Amino acid sequence: MLRISIGLLLAVSALAQTLRFGILGDSGTGDETQKAVARQMERRQLQGPWKFVLFLGDNVYDEGNPKEFEQKFGQVYRALAAGGVQLHATLGNHDRIHRHSRRGMAQVEDPSFGYVAQRDEYVYVPRPLAGGQALVRFLCLNSDAWIEELDQGRPPAGRLAQLRGWLDQSGQYHWNFVVLHHPLYSFVRRGLFGLRGHGPSRQLREVIEPLLVAGKIDAVFAGHEHFYMKIRPQKGIHHFISGGGGQKVRPGADLGHAEVEAGAEQNHFLDLELDQERLSYQAISVAGTPIHPPRTIAK
Repeated sequence: MLRISIGLLLAVSALAQTLRFGILGDSGTGDETQKAVARQMERRQLQGPWKFVLFLGDNVYDEGNPKEFEQKFGQVYRALAAGGVQLHATLGNHDRIHRHSRRGMAQVEDPSFGYVAQRDEYVYVPRPLAGGQALVRFLCLNSDAWIEELDQGRPPAGRLAQLRGWLDQSGQYHWNFVVLHHPLYSFVRRGLFGLRGHGPSRQLREVIEPLLVAGKIDAVFAGHEHFYMKIRPQKGIHHFISGGGGQKVRPGADLGHAEVEAGAEQNHFLDLELDQERLSYQAISVAGTPIHPPRTIAK
């Protein structure tokens, strides 16, 4: 009986230290594709409840108009929220255009979007604890604001100092992830009139990447490109692009590039599971089928 009880306790302890969650970007169209992706997310999380969903920006197309928050976000994800799934967003470039968006702050201040402490950049640390240490920390950045300042020739000194301070605390967490809209790495094809996708934000990468050393950051999740791409580790860090949450897919991903592990030009979301030893992930299409079957990253 004692042996069975100990085994049960160990099983419960392992379950308590496992975290399941979803990630998607470029979702906020309010159209049937976005709603279809959301319905698949609802089905997926019922197979093993998600703790939260992270949104990678462009949450309300085309301009981040506050009058469209409910139609293009609140209504679409109401069933997930009602089921106990927490929603946390980051800002994309389309969220900061409308004059009433106040450069995205209207969205940041709306509790529906889950910006921690109503800040455009924040740290999110969900439970559980693992061995008395927090299992994971997400550093959520406003990459469009970084790029805006860089384009104006103003180094984002305040944001850089804040990020450095956060990274100095990475040792307190088993895993550390960066969440932002613009990808630091992206591989797209060249067409007759130029690139067939956005491509990487090299300007942002030059500023941020020197801080994102392996051991302080494990992975970076970005949107902006309207496809799925898992990129081989760059300087020891994994990079994901998930920009197919609702917006029309933009063909142009260079899926044959040597640095691309997998990808697909389909609407989708990411389904992830995390424990102390590994991050398991898969990309699920709008039809509910895997477009990147389950893979694992070991710690």
